Amino acid sequence: MKKIFKFLSVAAFGAVLLNACQKDSSGNTGLSSEEKEMKAIVDQYVPNVIQTIYGHLADETQTLYEQLDALKEAFKANPDQVKQADVDQVCTTFLQARAYWEASEAFLYGAATDFGIDPHIDTWPLNRTDLANSLSNKSIVEALDEDVAVGNVGESSLGFHGIEFILFREGKNRTVAALKGTETAAEFAGKDVTGREELIFATAVAADLRDKCFQLEVSWNEDAPEDHVERVEEAELPCTLRNGNSYGKDMLSATEPGSTYATFQEAISSILVDGCSNIAQEVGNTKMGEAFRGDDPNYIESPYSKKSFQDFKDNILSCQYSLYGAFEAKSAGSHSIMKFLQDHNAAQAKALQSTLEGALAALDACLATGVAFVDAPQATYVGEAINAINAFDAELNKTAEWVVKQ
Repeated sequence: MKKIFKFLSVAAFGAVLLNACQKDSSGNTGLSSEEKEMKAIVDQYVPNVIQTIYGHLADETQTLYEQLDALKEAFKANPDQVKQADVDQVCTTFLQARAYWEASEAFLYGAATDFGIDPHIDTWPLNRTDLANSLSNKSIVEALDEDVAVGNVGESSLGFHGIEFILFREGKNRTVAALKGTETAAEFAGKDVTGREELIFATAVAADLRDKCFQLEVSWNEDAPEDHVERVEEAELPCTLRNGNSYGKDMLSATEPGSTYATFQEAISSILVDGCSNIAQEVGNTKMGEAFRGDDPNYIESPYSKKSFQDFKDNILSCQYSLYGAFEAKSAGSHSIMKFLQDHNAAQAKALQSTLEGALAALDACLATGVAFVDAPQATYVGEAINAINAFDAELNKTAEWVVKQ
């Protein structure tokens, strides 16, 4: 950027100096000390939580696509030359990408919801009947192989869980032997679908998944990698608010003209309620609750990899990162919601911290059983975890109610 120097009259210089003196160091006028702290919270949260996690997610889904594409081509060339280590590597990458996605669910507000990305890439249960019909249709498979476009595949077969079905069964990585044979799931009976068709499908879905994760990253960060921005533009995926700002800039510009957040209290309340409370309620009442109560015994997330409990824990960790102000943070950062609470409402901070730890401990207890959620969704420890998560959710909402009054 070029620096342009102009001569100022004494009067003009005095006006500029007076204006500068009326502003705080961040350039905001009239902010109370608590509002300045809230601004610092938002300034830390957007880059260190949202942009960091979406960046990891974008990179990992790109790697997943590249590895699946290589596995597909190797399998098409000569299945006998494909090694189990090749499949295992893809499975490991999938689980890492999955973990980043679950760690992002405390901020599904914004682009993930506005552009329908969440349901597009993370709907379950998988419609295996539709998938069987698609993979037994030669024209659909050929189209998937030629341009990795998924328009002819039902949305209930897309995203993480469509790929999961191809890569995992009964909590274990698929074997090369299984991929070399014919699909044995009941819905595929008589359709003669092999690993070749399955890997073609998984690769196309991975390309679509990558694009959607690029869209999330670019929507929140105008400084995303250039090749990610170019791909989003090439795919003609929307990535800005009506005001033309990225979602990140919109939140960082809270209180400024054009921002959708009139106050910093609104921004932090959105983090707590639209973000953290929203996913806590979904984990307790829906992801776990549907099957636990018997409302829908088949409503099981990640049944093929049997990673449901890990998914749920990553969701609550997503809340922890949001409260602590950084991805993978294990304690409250200096400019975080939890630190703000500790400084201004110690009792509420203690209650929120206690229930957060309680929810994570309850999910650790579920994991420690060694029994997958899909195999015992109505176990007593599942109900205890639901209660602990609901208690955490209640404190999130109490915290938000206090914040908006500040």
